[in-house]
Amino acid sequence: MSIKRRIALVSASAVAVTVCLISVGIYLGARSQILGPIDENLGARAIASSEIPSFSLTGIVEVRPDGTLRGRGPRLPRDLEAVFGSLSPEFDATYVQIIGPTAVVNIGTDSLVLPPPSDAQVNAGQINFRSAWVQGTHLRIATIAEPKDDRIVQVARPLTEADETLHRIALMLTVTGALGILLAAGLGLVVARSAVKPIGDLERSIEGIAQSKAIDDRLVVSGTDEVAQLAHAFNDLLEELQSAKAQQTRLVRDAGHELRTPLTSLRTNLEILQRHEVERDERRRMIDAAHSEVEELSALVAEVVDLATDRYEDEPISTVLLAEIADSVAERQHRRNGRVVVVEADDTTVEGKPAAIDRALTNIVSNADKWSPSDADITVSVAEGTVTVRDLGAGFLPADLDHVFERFYRSDDARATPGSGLGLSIVDQIVADHGGEVFARNRDSGSGAEVGFTLPSSI
Repeated sequence: MSIKRRIALVSASAVAVTVCLISVGIYLGARSQILGPIDENLGARAIASSEIPSFSLTGIVEVRPDGTLRGRGPRLPRDLEAVFGSLSPEFDATYVQIIGPTAVVNIGTDSLVLPPPSDAQVNAGQINFRSAWVQGTHLRIATIAEPKDDRIVQVARPLTEADETLHRIALMLTVTGALGILLAAGLGLVVARSAVKPIGDLERSIEGIAQSKAIDDRLVVSGTDEVAQLAHAFNDLLEELQSAKAQQTRLVRDAGHELRTPLTSLRTNLEILQRHEVERDERRRMIDAAHSEVEELSALVAEVVDLATDRYEDEPISTVLLAEIADSVAERQHRRNGRVVVVEADDTTVEGKPAAIDRALTNIVSNADKWSPSDADITVSVAEGTVTVRDLGAGFLPADLDHVFERFYRSDDARATPGSGLGLSIVDQIVADHGGEVFARNRDSGSGAEVGFTLPSSI
């Protein structure tokens, strides 16, 4: 279902519920207003009938074949006419029925007998009103009990006029409500079309960008409503995509540039070995150089793949004790080349991916190992979510500090050493994915560098 139809349906439903509630309220109010005077007059007549002396009834009843008693005719005794005549002449009660312990006196113009009340409808001294259908006639019945004479008095009148009036009111409310609901649905559809027009314009603009693949285009935003906020969010997404595409292009270009040097050297050595007779010692040296270039190429390709793709994406996030990561990296580094790595750590824990954090710290320690004197220790300290690796090398040149974590960046001193210039870039990417920050600076003592990162501590 489209948004336009959904808005129209919701609007019509809300109006329908409101109209139904109002209609029911109006109908109940009208019914109360119509039945109020009827109940008032019936109650007065029921009270008057309950005050009729017993001897006044003896002359107007006859014994039926079934043993019950019934009034002989429609006329009341003179004293009863006086009682009823003192009441409001708004209408005449058609039926009066007095139920005694042994007889039922039914005073009326025909043979209609009122249904006896239930126990719940009989309260001494209180009038109970109810509506009932008796022999096809809708009646309003007032019932009162007279404990002194042990009898129940029922006074009733037809509700024909009241039912006709209530029927007309119900019909009018139904027709008016239906027209109101239809009108609300139509207006809701018109309003929905106007409301979703900005969404349709936004959709067409996005489709145009998707078809043209012009991620440098931006949506025109006007206003401050939710659609405008959505357009701003989409523009931010385009900014991120454009930045990612630029980084990807730069990565491919830089990787291609870095790959040319070892490939050229490898091709040259192979061509010399293939076309010329080379002395044994020189041949061994060239083959060793070729092996070295192949290993460098393998390491470079692996690091480019790590940088271009998040191979830790599927690793679940868990609570990581940084001290354990530091101890593991220090032990592994010592096992590889005998380098002593001293760990000074507190019990800081972070929420992250253990293998990714391990890779980041390994890259920093490996970089420190490359620049530290062979007999110097490397120190790894962990304090309140910050991991700092200190070495005793020459440190950074001031011009290099702002480029330490850039891809393929290598200082003049580093160009003569093995490496691709991607190790610290991978650290920067991993730390950024964990919501942290990296840093690189020279030590205050003037000898060596400090490289590390800060991750948000878990609570």
